[in-house]
Amino acid sequence: MLYGRAGEQAAIEALLTGAREGRSGALVLRGEAGIGKTALLDAAAEAAAPDFRVIRAAGTEYEAELPFAGLQLLLAPALDRLDALPAPQRRVLAGAFGLADPAPGDRLLLGLAAQGLLAEFASEQPLLALVDDAQWLDGASAEALLIAARRLQAEGVVLLFAARDGEGSFPAGGLATRTLTGLEPADAARLVPAALGPDARRRVLAEAHGNPLALVELPDAFAARRDATPGALPLPDRLRLAFHGRISRLPAATQTLLLVAAAEGTGDLGTVLAAAAALGAGPADLAPAEQSGLLRGGGEPVFRHPLFRTAVLQRAPLDQRLAVHRALAAALDGAGGAAADRRSWHLALAATGPDAALADGLEEAARRAEA
Repeated sequence: MLYGRAGEQAAIEALLTGAREGRSGALVLRGEAGIGKTALLDAAAEAAAPDFRVIRAAGTEYEAELPFAGLQLLLAPALDRLDALPAPQRRVLAGAFGLADPAPGDRLLLGLAAQGLLAEFASEQPLLALVDDAQWLDGASAEALLIAARRLQAEGVVLLFAARDGEGSFPAGGLATRTLTGLEPADAARLVPAALGPDARRRVLAEAHGNPLALVELPDAFAARRDATPGALPLPDRLRLAFHGRISRLPAATQTLLLVAAAEGTGDLGTVLAAAAALGAGPADLAPAEQSGLLRGGGEPVFRHPLFRTAVLQRAPLDQRLAVHRALAAALDGAGGAAADRRSWHLALAATGPDAALADGLEEAARRAEA
């Protein structure tokens, strides 16, 4: 249940109602980390069931420079509908996704192709498309999706974006936008565990400033660090403190698997497990992370909130991060296309000095991106 977000939920419900009646619409949710954007996307997916198709993707820092990475993640479930598009749109989209040789085409045509594929996927039932962490979308994907969003009319498609303030850029001019702020005191108080003592409760409320994720996570942090005083730490550090405590209580192998998943960044289960195996962790080590709420359930290495991933990366010593990136590069050895580019990226993050072969690999990745 969400507290204090009645206006945002009403706006989303209006879009869903419109889509059920054959209309389309888009909305951008903006706000600081932990303010509840992802929770609203989750609530939208729940409200859309069972009469909507739901597709979902999230921007990632590691793929922010790979053209069309975000667009491919979102539209992958609809790729079997490519043949329904007009030939010019089909060619440019297939080329962008590596399904054919890159086809020359202007940026508007690619956006129209994305709109056409969304419309085709919504031809049998309304479609809800959710894009989290839009501030980390690669530029080509962001542009194509925004072109599509501005042209949606009567396809029965709802497109929701969530973008964090202060990181990256997601210039969504022309789209309806709602900026989330901290919860009102009464709503904030409802998120703090009832079992918390009155003094600790007041301190949590003072520290969180209405940030829902902080309200949920900070009680554990105060329990672990009683010398914390209100106003002593900026919000991101307070949240990291809470996350670090939760992570450190997990088994060592689970912490290793979490670090691999955080460094991999795309949620590719096969790559994560292959790299984790080289470091002594396996599929069974996912369970404690899911049970703790750090990963989403369902057996996939997807973090419940982007800040969990940030905390995992920031707390790891340099030698561990280097080892994980080397293991990920080894897991991607022999791969082609975008996976080969990710391998070069991991090798670069593991490098501790000049490497001519790696430089050549990065140059080749740049040529593919330019093409």
